[in-house]
Amino acid sequence: MQLLNLSDAFEKKTGRRPNPCTTWRWSSKGVKGVKLQVVFMGGTRLTTEEWVQDFMDAVSRVNMAKHETAPPMQTPRQQERNAEKAAKKLAKRLKPGAAK
Repeated sequence: MQLLNLSDAFEKKTGRRPNPCTTWRWSSKGVKGVKLQVVFMGGTRLTTEEWVQDFMDAVSRVNMAKHETAPPMQTPRQQERNAEKAAKKLAKRLKPGAAK
């Protein structure tokens, strides 16, 4: 396991070199509840290629889970209003002489 500074680790793993502010934010605040694992050595944050991969995988899982969740449930009042709208629309269509 080779410790690298944050930007070097991402560049080695992905071929792209993120801004140091971005990698600092990923390790301190995280993204969507996921933080990049680091160790501190002499005031410098260091990580490994494996930890970078773990971070990217975890963020991807969070993103995928977000898109797989069911739409938010309606409140009883919203359900009632939608049912009333549907009933009015149906009644309008069933009236004699209404355009179809």
